[in-house]
Amino acid sequence: MGNIASFLKPAMVGALALFVMQCASTAPVKELSDARQEIGLAQQEEAEKHASDEFDAAVTSLKEAHDQLAAGENDAAKATALAADATATKARLDSVGPYTADMEKKAEELIASADEAYAEKLATDDFESAKLLKEKGDDEHAKAKDAQSGAADQGDAVTAVESGNILDQYRVAYQNYQQSQDAAAKARATALAQKDQLLSSLSGAESILEKARSYEAEKTAPEEYAAAQEEIQNARDLINDDMLKDGAMSIEKSEELARAALEAALPAYAKKLKAEADLAVGSADKQFAGFKRRGSQAEVQSVGEFLRAAKEALTEAGTNLNDENYEESIAESKEALRLAQVVAEKTGTAIAERNTDTTSPEGWKKYTVKKRRPADTLWRISGLRENYGNPFLWKRIYQANQDKIKNPNLIYPGQVFDIPPKTGPITKPEKEEVEDMDSSDSTDMDRENVE
Repeated sequence: MGNIASFLKPAMVGALALFVMQCASTAPVKELSDARQEIGLAQQEEAEKHASDEFDAAVTSLKEAHDQLAAGENDAAKATALAADATATKARLDSVGPYTADMEKKAEELIASADEAYAEKLATDDFESAKLLKEKGDDEHAKAKDAQSGAADQGDAVTAVESGNILDQYRVAYQNYQQSQDAAAKARATALAQKDQLLSSLSGAESILEKARSYEAEKTAPEEYAAAQEEIQNARDLINDDMLKDGAMSIEKSEELARAALEAALPAYAKKLKAEADLAVGSADKQFAGFKRRGSQAEVQSVGEFLRAAKEALTEAGTNLNDENYEESIAESKEALRLAQVVAEKTGTAIAERNTDTTSPEGWKKYTVKKRRPADTLWRISGLRENYGNPFLWKRIYQANQDKIKNPNLIYPGQVFDIPPKTGPITKPEKEEVEDMDSSDSTDMDRENVE
């Protein structure tokens, strides 16, 4: 059913206006206007859905009243207009309850959706406004239902004034619900606009887990390491699916798990590094003993100072290890190893540089971003065995493809990335035809935010 104004054809409106000017003293102008307004409110409150018989009867009566007015039957037109008004009011009384309940439910859903997007923290003012308006709507809704229930007990004795009060209370209720919906929708949009910012906060957990990896957590604390790695990706997926509140909670959890992996890896790594430092300093001591017989006094004095510093660092490493100050112990062991290396170089018996990564550098590869669920991300691409097998190296892919990736959180199906070697400088191969996606040619591509 269209707007109530469409009930009158343009020609009829013109004729009515002329007739009203001629018979202003007797034409039921106010009654017709009131009936049209009441039918309009009934239409807004979905009477066509919840009270279709009464609504149709009111519309029919209004049309009949206009026909009677056009025929000069003013008294009959007035009576019919009053009947249309009364019938529309009855339609409203039958429909306004279900309509308001629907508005309440929609407000609840939108507030829940805003909450899911973490609007409580990212769009506080609008989110709180939405909840407050919902509460006001609930109060008015309860009053309206109580009043309507009391009127039902009176049966036909309910007056027009009482009916009007009931409808007014319902109207205030659903208007509050409508405003609540608007505020919740705005809060959600504001929160989602900060998605990239929330994604970037994952770097804290990634940094902790990368430190754990450097301490060989993958070997010494594989379960803790894998759990943290999985939670980081879970947080990323939740945020990309607009579930920012759960994503934020997952970020906190991923940081906790990353710290657990770090703490689990520290003791074993500190002991291992201390043992390496013991061997290196012991070897340097032997080398220095031989060097004293052939070096000049100044050279022997200089090298001796490095050796003494190495022994002091080694002692500190042992003390910290016993006190379970593992990171301090690791730092001192590294210093002892560095100084032992200096002694070896100055005595002409350089120690081979430590390299825990025995994997030979891989050549450059290409990777085409796929459209799938879960979506391809730089993190996930980097973690594939065919590439690095380590998601923390995703920045190498980003740095090598900055001409194609404007935002590392936004990559698209069909893009072709150059995958640099796992180690070494990130320099592209000599002139080579690399398939690239020109944004000007991608208007027909189904672009998707895949991270």
